[in-house]
Amino acid sequence: MSANYNGMTFKTPLEARWAAFFDLAGWSWKVNPASVGNWSPDFFLEFPCDHSECGGSDTLLASVLPLESIEAFGAHPCTKYAYGVPRGEPADRRNRANGSAAFGIDPSVTRWVISHGSGGGTEDLHFRVSNADDLWAQAGKLVG
Repeated sequence: MSANYNGMTFKTPLEARWAAFFDLAGWSWKVNPASVGNWSPDFFLEFPCDHSECGGSDTLLASVLPLESIEAFGAHPCTKYAYGVPRGEPADRRNRANGSAAFGIDPSVTRWVISHGSGGGTEDLHFRVSNADDLWAQAGKLVG
């Protein structure tokens, strides 16, 4: 079942809601970036980072699935590219990212492992967006 947001048609209402959320959070996004190996990410994301080594932003390739827990993502390809897409992988250079991410049914079901600053690590939306739950509620009202 498709859904509309901001003049675009998305494959699912969940994808459309995440697009609205990213806009509300001030994140840049592209839908359906180039495939990486056997994985077709749903989004390429860019968001602010204040580490001096990051050049002002971090990037992720992300999958959106209607899952209720991070554990349910199991061995999905979005969990394979922690710390980014390695050199030599078949990927469009424009879609190289600092990490890969899993986005489920709401902000509590998000996780990524990212390289940034002088290190990196595991993060989720509540780490990056302090008002994630409020923005999620607002995003739900923007999807038609």
